[in-house]
Parts: sequence; C-alpha cells; structure tokens
Amino acid sequence: MWIAKISGVTSFDAALSVDVSSFFAIGAIIDNINDVRSVSKFDARRIFANVEHCITIAEIVPDSIDDIFDAEDACKPNIIQINGTFFDDINNLISVQSIVTIPIIGSIFLNKDTLESNIIDPDPVKAAQTLEQYVQIVNINLPLGQSWKQEKQRNGVIEIVKTIQNSIHKPLIIGGGLNSSNVTEIASELEPNAIDVSSGVEKISGIKNPELMQEFLQVIYDNKESLKGV
Repeated sequence: MWIAKISGVTSFDAALSVDVSSFFAIGAIIDNINDVRSVSKFDARRIFANVEHCITIAEIVPDSIDDIFDAEDACKPNIIQINGTFFDDINNLISVQSIVTIPIIGSIFLNKDTLESNIIDPDPVKAAQTLEQYVQIVNINLPLGQSWKQEKQRNGVIEIVKTIQNSIHKPLIIGGGLNSSNVTEIASELEPNAIDVSSGVEKISGIKNPELMQEFLQVIYDNKESLKGV
C-alpha cells in the first residue's frame, strides 16, 4: 500500500531520497517535451531498475495505444499514469481497459479558474465517474495550494473532492500545489487514498530537492492515518 507519490523524478539520486519505504511511489514523466521534468524512456528504466522499495510509475501523454505499450516495454514500471487528453476519447478508454494488462492511473486536470475537467466532461464529478469504469486508479489535479488560502475557493475544492469520493469506488489520488506546510491540513480534510507532489519539493523548477522530499515524506508518514492508501 502506498500513500504518496513524488512526481517528476529525473535522477537516481532523487529517487534514492524517496526509495525508503513501500508507502511511497516514484513517478517519472516520460518523453514530454513540454515538461521540464521529462526524461527519456531509457533514463526512466535505469531509475526504476535501481528502486528497491517504492512503487514505480511511468507518467505519459500518449498519442496512441502503442505509446502506452512502448512505455511499459521500455521502462518496466509497476503502473502507468495517463496524463493529457488521451482519455477524452471514449474509444481510447475502452482500448486501454480491453488490452492493457498493467494497472493504469487515469488523470483529470481541473482548470485553476473554472475547476472544469480537461477530459470526458467539464463536470469533474461526471468525468471521474466515467473514468473510473476503465482505469484502476483516478488521479485529480486541482489548484489545492492556491485554493486553500481563500475560504470560497477552498470550499469549492472540498465539495468537488468529497462528491467524487462519494461517487466512485476506485482509489483517488489528489495533487496540485501541495508542500510540507499545507499537506497535513489538506490530507486531513479530504482524506484521499494518496497524494501527489512535484514542484512542492523543488527549490529550482524541475530539480527535486532531497531535503524537501524527505521533509515532505516524513510529514506524510507522520499523518498517514489521514490517507486510505492505494
């Protein structure tokens, strides 16, 4: 069972800072030229091959089902996370469910201003309800850090997450603006299965900071009763 994922790990040294417990997962963003944290499939495989304790997750923005198989074959991850708009096409959802044997995380990104979903349906609850029928895990990226500072926005985010939790049966991961100073309160309020962090453990954009990662994971571990686990 894992309760937290460090997304966008780009080096083995960063991976070592996370690879201390099966409570944690390492995510590598594969071949995405639009993301400063992207690594090649072969670099991801080298990182994953040396991980002993953590769950390994290849994060991809596929154009076709073949891209998913390529990532699985090249990287050898435990799980694949599908980002982007690939799942906006119901036929792609059906294909993944039918022929991909590795567990799949399906991601929904919410617009930071409107909180609308980027796939399936603008209503994030309807999007999550449809997505969960075809994947093993649902990931929701929200403006958590930004919204938590203002009561109206915070209440809107809480309502969305709680409604999704009551509407689906698959594990739910949440992320977006989390760091060691806000994750305890957010995790306690929302009680997801797991949380996802990336920039919140960086001092320089795209480069994971070992001290910040260790601090974040220690906070998560100390408050693991708030997380249901995946």
